[in-house]
Amino acid sequence: MLFNADTHLIVAIQLGVATLLASLANWLLVSDTLYFNAYAEQLSYEQIQGLLQQGERYQWIGYVLVPVVYLLKLTLVGSCLSLCLYLWRGQFQFGACFRVAAVAETVFWLSALGKVLWFLLVQTDYNLQDLQYFFPLSALNLFDHQTLDPWLVYPLQLLNVFEMLYWLMLAYGLVSVAGVSFERGIGMVASSYGAGLLLWVVLVMFLTVSLT
Repeated sequence: MLFNADTHLIVAIQLGVATLLASLANWLLVSDTLYFNAYAEQLSYEQIQGLLQQGERYQWIGYVLVPVVYLLKLTLVGSCLSLCLYLWRGQFQFGACFRVAAVAETVFWLSALGKVLWFLLVQTDYNLQDLQYFFPLSALNLFDHQTLDPWLVYPLQLLNVFEMLYWLMLAYGLVSVAGVSFERGIGMVASSYGAGLLLWVVLVMFLTVSLT
C-alpha cells in the first residue's frame, strides 16, 4: 500500500524524519569536547574555539543540505529504475519509481537511529573519528578503520545490512507498481541502481586515493 500512497506526503515525511534524525544525532552525540580532543595536538585552544564558533554560525547550511541531498538521491534512483523499465517494456514511469525510491529510503531511518543508540548506550566513550566511520551492521565494523587504507573505508561502510534491505525494498516496489516478478525486480535494481552505485563507489575510491 505504501508504494501507492501520495508521493508528496511520502517525500515530506521522509525529509522531515531525515532532518529530525540528523538534528538528534548532532544534539546528542556531538560536543565541544570531541573537537577539542580531536584537534588538541594540531591547533591552539583559541583556534579550536574559533572553529566551533564558525561551525555554529553555519550549522544551518547542514540542515538545508539534508533535504537537498535526499531529493537528489531520490531523483537519481528514480531515474535509474524508470530508465530500466523503459528499456524493458517501453514505459517510462518516473513518478512511480521516484515514489518507490522514497518509500525504500525509510530503511535508512533504522540505521540513523541505530547509530545514535549505539553511541548513547553501547560505545559511550568515543571520539570524532568513531562517529565519522561507524555505520551500524556494516563490514567496516569488522576492521580497525585506523589500519585500513582510506580508499577502502567507504565501500566497506556501504556493505551493510540496511543497503541490502534497501535493494529488497526497491525490488518489492517494482513488483507493486510495475507488476514484475520479485526475481526480475531484483535483477532490474541490480542492473540500474546497482550499476550506478558501482560507478559512484569507484569515483569515491578514485578521489580518495587522489586526495590522500
